[in-house]
Amino acid sequence: MGQVKRRLIYASILFVGTVVLDAVTKALAEAYLRDGPIFLGTDWLALRLAYNYGVAFSFLERIPYWALGAGAIVLLGVVLWNLRPLMQSASGATALALVAAGGISNAVDRLADGKVTDMISVWLWPVFNVADIAITVGVGLLLLVSRGGKKPSEAPAVDREGVGG
Repeated sequence: MGQVKRRLIYASILFVGTVVLDAVTKALAEAYLRDGPIFLGTDWLALRLAYNYGVAFSFLERIPYWALGAGAIVLLGVVLWNLRPLMQSASGATALALVAAGGISNAVDRLADGKVTDMISVWLWPVFNVADIAITVGVGLLLLVSRGGKKPSEAPAVDREGVGG
């Protein structure tokens, strides 16, 4: 089996696993967090039910649904355009799977009632979910992969005596 095919299988498993984990955690949050937060050993880390009507961290909360949909279509286009180069490395395949899974998970959640379910609360940070984590890690990897692909500028040729020429 070729390297790209193995990466495609890996990325597919990561994608499906992330989507399932996000859906399960959102369902559990809806079922168990309605009566209030659950603190996890400290007052700065909790599971807290919250809803996001915007995009990441409630940014653009008042933007119309059609604009969010158009943004999702543009994101999908960018991912598809870069599919082949991303699949050339394990980190690219991982980044692609995580960004796509997080984006689709939150989009599907939003389709039901116009909001995304969040449940992870860390100190002063806005409440987030598994899909948000996947998107953040995936974008970070994309930045690393794109930076890693840059070639250093050509150094001037050096002759036998070490003098550039």
